[in-house]
Amino acid sequence: MATTLAHSHSAFTFIFAAVRRSVPNSHKCMVYPNEINVLDARQTSDRGYVLPFVGRPPVQEVA
Repeated sequence: MATTLAHSHSAFTFIFAAVRRSVPNSHKCMVYPNEINVLDARQTSDRGYVLPFVGRPPVQEVA
């Protein structure tokens, strides 16, 4: 019988509106990183973007 290890922290999907730093009038691009917390989600993105936090979708239970 195989044992499945459960993670103590699950990943969440965060929503950011990414805007390029170098272009002041650039269009926003929605970014959806999957990470454990907001700080990790920001660090996975490109440094050339400003990332205002938009939200996090609610967690859905799996039956």
